Order: sequence, then structure tokens, then C-alpha cells
Amino acid sequence: MNPLANKANCSISNVSFEPGCINHWHMHTVSQTLVCVAGEGWVQEEGKPAHKMTPGDVYVVYKAKNPDVQQATVTVIYHDDTDDKNLPGGWTSGEQDEGTPVKYTQDDINKAIEGWKKKHYHYVRTDGTLPTTIPAQDTTVTVHLAHNMIPVNPNTPDKHGVNPDQLTETFTSTLHYQTKEGKQLAPDAVQSSNWIRQVTVDEVTNKVVPDGEYTTKWQLVSNDDRYNNFNVPVEIGYVAGKTTKDGAPVTNIVPGQIKVQRNLEDTVIYDKLAGIIPVDPEGTPIPGVPKTPYKNDPDNQTKVELNQDSPQVPTGWTIEPKDKQPEGVTPDPETNTVKVTPQNSTEPTKAVYKKNTPPTESEVKTSQTVNFVDEEGKKLQPSNVQNGFVFNLKDGKPINGDSHTYNNVDVPKAMLQIRMALLLIIMVHMYQGKR
Repeated sequence: MNPLANKANCSISNVSFEPGCINHWHMHTVSQTLVCVAGEGWVQEEGKPAHKMTPGDVYVVYKAKNPDVQQATVTVIYHDDTDDKNLPGGWTSGEQDEGTPVKYTQDDINKAIEGWKKKHYHYVRTDGTLPTTIPAQDTTVTVHLAHNMIPVNPNTPDKHGVNPDQLTETFTSTLHYQTKEGKQLAPDAVQSSNWIRQVTVDEVTNKVVPDGEYTTKWQLVSNDDRYNNFNVPVEIGYVAGKTTKDGAPVTNIVPGQIKVQRNLEDTVIYDKLAGIIPVDPEGTPIPGVPKTPYKNDPDNQTKVELNQDSPQVPTGWTIEPKDKQPEGVTPDPETNTVKVTPQNSTEPTKAVYKKNTPPTESEVKTSQTVNFVDEEGKKLQPSNVQNGFVFNLKDGKPINGDSHTYNNVDVPKAMLQIRMALLLIIMVHMYQGKR
């Protein structure tokens, strides 16, 4: 049995005890520190479990616990509802006896809220009521805060770090002018459209909030929802296709497309123009005559002019008649050329000529013979013969006149008398017939 039990005051090496500390003292090595672990029902008054030994008496005072008093903790939490996490700067009383005054007040909460507001939070609500004294059970008061959300658009002075391309966008519509092989014939025609929107920004993080409360759809900065028509230039020696690469109609313009939020591209495809080629009846081009390209229609870049003139051909060639010409070719014998209306602007039109054969020259000798005979055919006198005129011919046609008049021939008197007698007999017969 411990001899110190049940004594009101006791000492061991100048250490004073109060009842209940029996068997709870022990030496802390040679440092002369004494540690007292209170017995059941006792608490250390100073809350210090160890005391450094100094010369003289050392008193460690304990007081008896009140078995009817409960202990609890009051905790204040500041919660970020946006990120769903607790914020720094909360408060806790630690475990204290029921009824102990709470050293944290509503004013402290209000001051904390104001501090968070300066950091771009706003107050949402408070779960729980802050007690003025320690209650019988643990109590937690949660102050809910949330991030401020603000609208930011291209006209907002402070963009809060928002990248400009999140507020404005520019898209283009480009028309290329190329041959089938991809050769560029004219500079690209480019139009642009501008789009803007408003976004919602978290003022705490300066980050854009997807589909936030202030976020709007992209809006076109224009009252016209179509691009302007594109002009189609005339490219000499080429003809534009009737539709673009993507199927848009082509005349002297290409209709503008509807403005959308992406870059648009299309291409006018040009073909090489064919031309007029003078050929012989076998289709062989006439030597020394260059092909004459078709002429572009100035009002429609997909067409060529009508009634185009063919080139002149060398001497010795003659245009063939219309029935020997292809469709769309009208010959003009006077000018020895043709008028051409191309049936296909990318296919040549052949104007058919024939080569002239070398001229053949000949002559025809002529004469005139006058015979003098009576009614019975009896020759009255010698015939009158005139010789010596010659017709010169080229390719069968006279070149020194197509007629010749010989000299007059005198008729003998005897023949005139006979003719007069015959005439008289005829007249008598006619008179008697009338009677």
C-alpha cells in the first residue's frame, strides 16, 4: 500500500501533492522534470502536463472534474459553393465545457464575408446558428459563398484576361479563278464576315464559364446575311465553266454565299478556248494559216461571241458552199471567208476550202459562111466565107469576149427580085382569104 494515499498534502523531494495524484508522478530522466498524469476525475488546472524542476517547492495543482458538465466544439466553416470546397480562414473553439462563452461572433462572420467579397465572392446562405456559449453537442456553422460571375464582351473595358478570339471571330469567303490544271488566272477574290458574342467569366479565377448565365450565341456584325456577288473576270483565251467547283452557277458573277461561322472556298474553272481553223476537204489545216481563237462574250464569261470571222486564206483557195461546211459555219463567197457561231467553245470549228487547180488555156477558131440558093436549093452564086476570129479560153471560159460580129454580106439583085415576087404572092393569098 502506498503510504501517501488519502493524505491531503504530501511531498516527495520537495514536491507537493493534492489528493488523487497518488501513483501518477514519475521522473522524466535526469532532467528533473516531473510529469503528473491526473487520476480519474481530476484535470490539471494550468493545462501543462510537465513542470521543470527548480530549487524549492514546486506545486502542480489539479482540480476535480464535474462529472455533470459536457464538453463540445463549435466550428465555423466558409464553403466555396462554386468549387465545392472549404475555404481557409474558418474557426473552431476546440473542446470546451458546456456553457463556456464562444469567442467567435456574428460580427466576426460578417467581417470574414466582407473579406471574401473583396476577393470576388458573394454571400449565399448560412447553414446553422452560431451559439454564444458552448452547447452540449458539437455544432458546425457553414457559411456558403460563391464566385461572382460577370459578362464580358468586345466592348467590356476590363476583359479579365479573356482571349480576344473567344469574343470575336472573322471568317472568309474566297473565290479562286483557275484552269483545270490548277493554274491561277486571276487573283483570289476574298470577302470577310465578323462575329461577336458575350461570355460569362468567373471573377475569382478569370476563366470563361462554358454556357454561363451571361453567355450569348455568336452574332453576325451585319444586317446582310449573305456575302456580295463575286465578279467573274474575262480571261482572254479562256472560257469559264457554267458552274463552279462546288456547283454554283457562273455567268459574269458568282452569287455570294450565306455567311456562316467557317471559312468558305470555291473555284471558277476555266477551259482553254478553241478557235476557227481553215482546212481542206480532207480536214487538213491549210498551211500558213494560224488558228483564230474564239472571242469571249463580254457579257457572259461562260460563252463566246456569235458570227465570228474566219481568217483570210492564201490565194489559190476557195471557200466551199454551205452544204459542205460543218454546223455553225456560213460561207461568204464574195470575201472568201466564213462567219462562225461556235457550237462548243472548247472545240475547234473547221472552215472548209478547196484548192484551186491551175487554169487551162485553149482557143477556138471561128468562121462565117453565107450560101446563096433558090427555093429548090440551087446555088445561085458562090458562098461568102469570112475566117480568122479566134476565141481565147481559160478553164473553158472565154477571156477575149464571148461573141464576135462578122462583116455584113451583100445579097445579089436576082435574089431580091425573087424574094419580092414571093412576098407579093403571099399577100394576094392573104387578101383572098379575108374575103
